[in-house]
Amino acid sequence: MKPELKPTVQERSLKAFLDLAILCALTDHPMTGYEINRLFLKKHRIFIGPSTIYSKLTSMERKGWIECIRNKAGRVYGLTEKGRKIAAKMADITREIQGFIRIMLKCRD
Repeated sequence: MKPELKPTVQERSLKAFLDLAILCALTDHPMTGYEINRLFLKKHRIFIGPSTIYSKLTSMERKGWIECIRNKAGRVYGLTEKGRKIAAKMADITREIQGFIRIMLKCRD
């Protein structure tokens, strides 16, 4: 019997690592917050509230990971050089997250 976790593990993980997921989403091309949210909904079937998305985008902009450009579509976000460097290290970051989760969720020795 599979235990029901609400929200799902996938949703909890996406929210926990939303900044990294946004960096990955922006590696191909700049997007609006709305487009990022649509991508997560289409790709993962997970809806992230607009306030959560825009709060994370603001935080990432302050860290220098992304930059905002205003155009006809509204506020479009793209990676800065610092953001590109972080995105390039995503395989290492993923391994670190996986190792931490294994340790954190280990119930017995």
